[in-house]
Order: sequence, then C-alpha cells, then structure tokens
Amino acid sequence: MSLRSTPTQEDTWSLLQEPACPTGPELRYSLLLAALDAGWRIEEPVYLRRRWPESGPRVYHFILRRSRLSPPRILTVPQSTEIEGFVRMEGLRVSTDQ
Repeated sequence: MSLRSTPTQEDTWSLLQEPACPTGPELRYSLLLAALDAGWRIEEPVYLRRRWPESGPRVYHFILRRSRLSPPRILTVPQSTEIEGFVRMEGLRVSTDQ
C-alpha cells in the first residue's frame, strides 16, 4: 500500500501559484507555461486589458480550464514581448479594450 496520494486539481493549481525563480512578467508567463504543461487549456478569447489605473500597463487575462467539468481559473500576465510572441505563435484570438 502506498502512502502517496495523487494530487487533486486544486493541489495542482496551488502548486502553480507558488513563487518560482523568475520575477515580474517572467514569473506570470512561466506560470502560464507550467499550467499548460500540467494539462490546463486556454479558453479563447484571451483578454488584453489596461491594468488599473486606466493609464497603467496592459495585461493579458487567460481563462484556463483543466477539463470540461473543472472550474475555470484566470491567470493574469503582464504584456511583454515574450507573451506577445506566445499569443501570436499560438494563434490565440484576443479581445481588447479600446
């Protein structure tokens, strides 16, 4: 009998939220990539919005879901050249605030 149990989806999401070596936008982008590696899927569209206040930098809001029955999660990633390249490479539909 093994004492090791399989992590639940909540445990997996919590682990993804733990700090890693990168900081700032790189950390959030790394979390997105880690979530995708762990089996989460991006639901389109991806939302590109201004961060509060209105004059602040823009951020991407990714809605992630592990399965059809799992609750969605939102992961916010600051706009950067890396995330712009990722969105373009994946061909993700983006909804922007004008």
